[in-house]
Amino acid sequence: MTEVRLGADRTGWRIPSAVRVAGMVAFLAASADNYVMLLLVWIAAPQGWSGIETALVVVALRLPILLLGVPVGRGVDRWGARPMILADVSLRGLLLVALLVLSLYAGEVPLVPVLLLGGMCGALSPATYAGVRWLVPRMVPVEKLGRANAVVAISDQLPLLLSAALVGPSLTLLGTAPSLTIPVVLFGIALMFAGRLPSGPQAGVLPQLTGRQGPSTIRIRMLPSKVVALIALSTVYYFVYGPFETVTPSFVRESLGGGAATYGWLWTLFGLGAVATLPLAPLLARRRPGLVNAVGAAAWGAAMLPLLFVDDLRVAAALFLFGGVIWGPYTTVETTALQRWVDPAQHGAVFGLQRSLLATATPLGAACGAVALAPHNAHLLLALSAGTCFLAGAVALAHHGLRTTA
Repeated sequence: MTEVRLGADRTGWRIPSAVRVAGMVAFLAASADNYVMLLLVWIAAPQGWSGIETALVVVALRLPILLLGVPVGRGVDRWGARPMILADVSLRGLLLVALLVLSLYAGEVPLVPVLLLGGMCGALSPATYAGVRWLVPRMVPVEKLGRANAVVAISDQLPLLLSAALVGPSLTLLGTAPSLTIPVVLFGIALMFAGRLPSGPQAGVLPQLTGRQGPSTIRIRMLPSKVVALIALSTVYYFVYGPFETVTPSFVRESLGGGAATYGWLWTLFGLGAVATLPLAPLLARRRPGLVNAVGAAAWGAAMLPLLFVDDLRVAAALFLFGGVIWGPYTTVETTALQRWVDPAQHGAVFGLQRSLLATATPLGAACGAVALAPHNAHLLLALSAGTCFLAGAVALAHHGLRTTA
């Protein structure tokens, strides 16, 4: 994984190899996960799935995360990141192998196995997300968290870029059912990297963080209001963004006159924009993270709102690229803030909670978009989604602690 100038600073400090390995595992796992979602959303209409069935698929792939995110995160706090990540990538890979075999036998991707096997994949996924973010503050000094998190954040941004770039060609060259080979291979490579993860923290790093170092409690202790507000902002933001995932295919077909390649190209541009601004994330994370992310949510909504009037591919491409530019630093800023603001003994549980909320919020929003979608109203739904993203950021600015805490 390239470090895009994030690997060293003027003091000669470099990102530890363990962080880069963790980032690669997260990148591969998230790429497989995003690929499956993009693939299923695109093939829904050709396979004859109704809007409600498409919404059910999206929810089934993500809702189990809401139920198991915190317990899985507690498992990371208790047993460490490595065993939990190994179990996650192994089992998700095997579940997708089963779905691939069933799809090849049926000649299409069958709905019921997607709901069952996809739901089990979703239930396991918080382990890698929480495990990687549990590892980072145990591998690097606290003053370098922003830089290390920016490297890990590549695993949040590049997966969209890679999966969007792969889904169109794989459907064209392989066909619908064989395209499920791609995420199986990605999980297999992730498993090889996961075996290289460290089994414990680097001595002398974690104690620099504020907070008790004892074992995780059975329940998450009361969180500071700024932490609750930051997670709440992201939850609402991701929910109202959700319709972009299920409405964009219709927008591409009906308004832009494009196909799978155009669909993949738009999300590829979005991913490129997000990656391009990652080098800014460490600087932003050192400032007022709540203010940065509230302004970021509002700015993203304002940037995408003109899609209401767009029917030209070049304009749509420019907006998706610019939207990615704004989106890029968001997760790094939030991750660094939570690592600094939360008791280290609860890192796994809190990141499990965060993952469960965010990974569920977007699909629920996407499901709402799928149900509301009717012929020729894709413009309106995309604009409504963008407008409510703007409102979410604007409302968050009213929280004093979120706005002022460094």
